Amino acid sequence: MTKKLFLLPALLLVASALFVTSCTKDCKVKQDDYVGQFLATENCTSGAASYNITIVRGASDTELKISNFWDLFLNSVDATIDCETITIARQQPDAADQYFVEGSGYYEKNNGVETITISYTVTDETDPNNILTDNCSQTVYTKL
Repeated sequence: MTKKLFLLPALLLVASALFVTSCTKDCKVKQDDYVGQFLATENCTSGAASYNITIVRGASDTELKISNFWDLFLNSVDATIDCETITIARQQPDAADQYFVEGSGYYEKNNGVETITISYTVTDETDPNNILTDNCSQTVYTKL
């Protein structure tokens, strides 16, 4: 009798675990939504600026490459997406200059206008004893 009582909860536990792991996130935002030409409008501690960027697909469905990032980097900045969330892991786009970037943000579409709002930090680590930081909060990329 005890074995039967043990088996029923164990089976229910296994069945619920299978159900939970079989669910997938319902993303309304796909990689193609992020791809294109954008007007960047940023407000950084170094000052305000506007310039164009280009976002293209990366190697997988969750990877993007952003060119002309910060209106300065020569190489593209790599980003990852998870539905409407975009993440820029700490990286050094132009290896020779000791500038690093990292940040995160989100994608939105309102009344046909597509934007990515992102906050990021660029650090100049040329002199490890005197690291300079440029904080760019609420930078908006508007799809052209």
